[in-house]
Amino acid sequence: MTPRPVNNLYKSLFWGALLTYLIAILFNLKSFHLWSQIQVLHDAGLQINLKSIYLHPHGMRYLLVSPVYLISDLVHVAPDKILSLFIVLMCVTISIALTHVVALFQKVKNHWQLNFYFFLFFTILSLFMNGRLIYGLCAYSLMAYSFFLVVKKEKESGVKKYTLPACLITLGTLFSSISSGVAISFYAICFSSICLYLLYSYRLKNNINYPIIIYTSVLFLLYTPIILCLLNKNLSFFGEGYEAVLSMTQHGMLNGVGNGMLNGVGNDQDSGVGNYLIFRALGIGFISLLIGFVYNYRNKLISDPLVFYPAYCMAILICLSPFAFSILMMAFVPAVIMSTFLTSRFSTIGKHLFETYQTSTHSVGSKSS
Repeated sequence: MTPRPVNNLYKSLFWGALLTYLIAILFNLKSFHLWSQIQVLHDAGLQINLKSIYLHPHGMRYLLVSPVYLISDLVHVAPDKILSLFIVLMCVTISIALTHVVALFQKVKNHWQLNFYFFLFFTILSLFMNGRLIYGLCAYSLMAYSFFLVVKKEKESGVKKYTLPACLITLGTLFSSISSGVAISFYAICFSSICLYLLYSYRLKNNINYPIIIYTSVLFLLYTPIILCLLNKNLSFFGEGYEAVLSMTQHGMLNGVGNGMLNGVGNDQDSGVGNYLIFRALGIGFISLLIGFVYNYRNKLISDPLVFYPAYCMAILICLSPFAFSILMMAFVPAVIMSTFLTSRFSTIGKHLFETYQTSTHSVGSKSS
């Protein structure tokens, strides 16, 4: 059992890191800004209704950030400040969700330790990103937590089996609408993951969580027109046919010079080349991590859906990354999950080897005496 002082230490570190980030936001040391598309819609007085949500290409996105304007008007604080505080809340949500993901896969002695490390990582990451990507990372974290709950808690009943996964996948779907690339990739991965879960459960004759499957199917049926609207918007913007697909790759990994999704991207060519190299390095790193993860878990990859899921997400995101850098950045979520799993695995192997070495040394010493 982990000593209480260690728990208190990481708990204090977590709250200290959170307080530090809040102070940085409140004193304008770091700020996030509402993007121009949303600001234009707000200034134009776009009404939020079924028509705007389903027919306007940015309607769902505007719905998602509308609470920022409502709170801003209520407390008389700049919308950008409210958005920045929302981003801090997103980082907390990501850390909690991923901590529960790891805890559902393996025994975790100190939840506060994982909370602190995950929060610190995504907080530092957010310093180099715009607000949209943090919403997307939160969506993917909630999706992972929901999937792990559905698979791991299939024999339980109540909140953890039905209500919580339904809420998580609903919020994840809503948050993913912050970006066309994030929304489309989220939709594809979530829908295909459900199909794979059904196939896995049917093959092993496991109990299927039908209420969640039915709920998610209805949710995605209602969300499909929005995805089709986003696809149509992208195709209309980039042209038609093969040329449209080729033009879309100018926003992703196949682009010669990335236009970037980082805040620090400048307008000069040197800045574009620099950010393109960063994205390329990230892509290579994600691919290397995926290969290492698949190799180390090759015996459990097919039999254990909790092992298969992060690898599957990573593979799909890498395959879709040529169309948008924002999709590539979502790979940080499965990357963190896989890295944590690998770290635990290597730690277990190292501990086993050390114990084996001690046993053999003790045995040799006993024989000598």
